[in-house]
Amino acid sequence: MKYEKLSKEIIEAVGGKDNIISLQHCMTRLRFTLKDESQADDEKIKGIDGVLSLIKKGGQYQIIIGTHVHDVYLDVCKIADISDEQEIKEKPKKKNIFNSMFSAIIGAIGPIIPILVGTGLGKCILLFISTMGWASAETSMTFYVFSFVFDAGFTFLPVFVAVAAAKHFKCNMFMAALLGCALVHPNWNAIVSSTDPKFIGQMFGVLPLYGMPYTSSLIPALLMVWVMSKVEFTLNRYLPELLKGMLTPLLTLLIMTPLTFVVLAPAMGIISIYLGDALLWVYNTFGMFAIAIMCIVYPWMVATGMHATLAIAGIQILSQSGYDPFSRTLTLTANMAQGAAAFACAIKTKNKEFRNTCVSAGFTAFFAGITEPCIYGVSLRLKTPMYAVMIGSCLGGLYAGFTALKAFAFMTPSVINFPMWMGGNGNANLINAIITMIISAVGTFVAMLVIGFEDPIDETKPKVNNTINTVQSPVEGHVIDLNDVNDEMFSGEVLGKGIAVIPQDGKIYAPADGVISATFETKHAIGLTTDKGVEILIHIGIDTVKLDGRPFVQYVTKGQTVKQGDLLLEVDLTQIKEAGLDATTMVVVTNSSNYLEIIPTQQKNVTKKDSLLTII
Repeated sequence: MKYEKLSKEIIEAVGGKDNIISLQHCMTRLRFTLKDESQADDEKIKGIDGVLSLIKKGGQYQIIIGTHVHDVYLDVCKIADISDEQEIKEKPKKKNIFNSMFSAIIGAIGPIIPILVGTGLGKCILLFISTMGWASAETSMTFYVFSFVFDAGFTFLPVFVAVAAAKHFKCNMFMAALLGCALVHPNWNAIVSSTDPKFIGQMFGVLPLYGMPYTSSLIPALLMVWVMSKVEFTLNRYLPELLKGMLTPLLTLLIMTPLTFVVLAPAMGIISIYLGDALLWVYNTFGMFAIAIMCIVYPWMVATGMHATLAIAGIQILSQSGYDPFSRTLTLTANMAQGAAAFACAIKTKNKEFRNTCVSAGFTAFFAGITEPCIYGVSLRLKTPMYAVMIGSCLGGLYAGFTALKAFAFMTPSVINFPMWMGGNGNANLINAIITMIISAVGTFVAMLVIGFEDPIDETKPKVNNTINTVQSPVEGHVIDLNDVNDEMFSGEVLGKGIAVIPQDGKIYAPADGVISATFETKHAIGLTTDKGVEILIHIGIDTVKLDGRPFVQYVTKGQTVKQGDLLLEVDLTQIKEAGLDATTMVVVTNSSNYLEIIPTQQKNVTKKDSLLTII
């Protein structure tokens, strides 16, 4: 695994795999839902090499990785044994309404972004081909087929939202997909397109049915599946086990069909339209000034993860009017400004490692439209680049608002995604998009050179502590080399250098004065940071996490101050042996890179009074 070390460090820092309820990822972030966020070590996460930043938002524990996040995600899933189908038996802590809504929107919309990007880019390519006169739906069957395939991305949007929402709300995906299909069924569309859209009849002779088309809509399907998850849960809870398989699907449909078409879908459909109309009104009323002001705020929205809500509004506007004059323009100016700020820093910095970070982040922003590496690796790190980004974005936004720039496809703006700006009459809109890019980039670049920044200190060399520290043995027993331990994570020194002891009794003592920095729900390991800064991990046994803490009695808590020789925990070695597991206890210095040497004892047997490690 390419990112095995990074993945293991992340899993440990979030409180271990037993603390993970679910894991998703977007284009740059690992999005954890944790059982208990207090078990996660925020500072440790931020200090991991390969982690750009940490955000706790919408009930999610979001770790910023960068564009290679998918590879890290796969490794984390493999190591922590996380699967898409896993069911969470322990209920997470309740979130407030705002966090629940925000988490639901991200969870339901995030997975379908590739569909919107792929079909949006495809429609732009077809538009370009048609504009050039090379082919059309009337002259080419190939063009015709690709045309309806790319249209399907928006036509059947409620179906995709329903499936993604079902995964988020932990209900039956296929039942959700069925209801999503019902919203876009040809028979329904035929009725609402040929009848008064306000009233089309009654269900059961008493329930008034108000009809409107739901193709290309987001919010109706999202609310529908949330309600369905509650209905399904209630039915499964109270129906006899023998009848669940037969009655739950039928009763779900009998309840959800009138509820959806009479109440939920019409109400949310109207809200969706009003949301799109409201943003269009703001745009049409305040024009360039509305865009410019939002461009100043937008980079901070990305930094906090709140930009997802604007993306949803942009999709709604695009489905209503065929173009988006708002959300994609904000993203365009911000992406170009962040890339320009990174390149300006790369030119001025004398720090070689930071220059490489700036160049890499700048290219990612310009050509992939992903700005998290710029934001967390450059702009927020130095602070002043963020001000330059706001200036450049505002200048670009003024021009975009003045020329009424519009996006005709939902994509992430970058210098290579120019087809998304092709539409309307002639090439004027595309030219305006290019000019907006140039103004945003040049404005930010110049502002960055004028404002300047405090060049970061070169930290490529590890900090070296030349003092000598000793670590006493936390357990009585027989000493073995760490390389001989039957666990690659320890024998390969992935977590750091150290030593191992085969325990003769079950008492684990503090090996030095310090503070308990980590405890685990399964009690199989404990972390200690000594008063001299040595970070020690005491891991009792191999694979003992499987025992769920049964053999262990823990006497300390995280954050507690201890003295060398204090009893930390006791373990029943007999239970470990009966479970067929190895009780070998590893003592590892997890910040080994801060020291010149980690020298193990030469003694074959030790007690708590004996020195186990000498650290220079």
